[in-house]
Amino acid sequence: MKITKYLFPLFIILLLVTKSYSDDFSDAMLKAKLDLKKATDTYDEKALLKVRGEYERILQLKKDQWLVYYYMAYVDYNLSYTGVKDNDINKDIVKKYTISGLDMIDKSTSINPDFGDAYVLQLALTFSRWMYEQDKMTEIMSASTQANETAKKLDPDNPRYHLINGTSMFYTPEMFGGGVDKALKEYDKSYELFKTRKEKEDYYPDWGKDLICGYLALAYIKRGDDGDMAKAKNFIDEGLKINPDCGFIKSYVQKQYNEKEK
Repeated sequence: MKITKYLFPLFIILLLVTKSYSDDFSDAMLKAKLDLKKATDTYDEKALLKVRGEYERILQLKKDQWLVYYYMAYVDYNLSYTGVKDNDINKDIVKKYTISGLDMIDKSTSINPDFGDAYVLQLALTFSRWMYEQDKMTEIMSASTQANETAKKLDPDNPRYHLINGTSMFYTPEMFGGGVDKALKEYDKSYELFKTRKEKEDYYPDWGKDLICGYLALAYIKRGDDGDMAKAKNFIDEGLKINPDCGFIKSYVQKQYNEKEK
């Protein structure tokens, strides 16, 4: 009886500590996710680096570190694009953050090899290597294929998988298996899947709902068939309705639309 008398209060204390610990992690992840959204809207390097620091501190909580590493990789992916200004590419910046992002993804998948979104991001980061390692075509294609197959196997209905896969097709010439029509098929699937997608936790990755509208618009602008510019305008408007601050649509997609309309 005495043992039970002392164990019960101890159990309650441990339960309260665990709950507080869990709340600290959830709160920190939700705040970092909100800060990340704001930083990615503007592709502001300083803001992105600040968010990365937030995730580094969250690592110290020693919970779900695979997810924290995933987010650090996603920050690095966005940081790599601070080196891309229109047609001007700073290969050193792209390379620095792409290598770091791939390292973070490796850490994430080594802890949790069953998270499909990690391989989607790995596919995106691997595709970025084309900007600075065109001499390693065979290696990049092999890594891309492996990431693609794993992402599809683990989570075939992930809209971000079809978004990234479609984007790789969008920028790959038809002679190498890409092209705008193939990209549109993937983009359409991503767009439909986003309508019903529900993530496991509020702090899990859910990016892409605005981006898919932007990429659909880009694809229609590029194809340029009858009625395509009207479709592009509709997707631009929808994307900005989802996220009025989306820098990708406001600064890049809208510019492509305006130039084509001249």
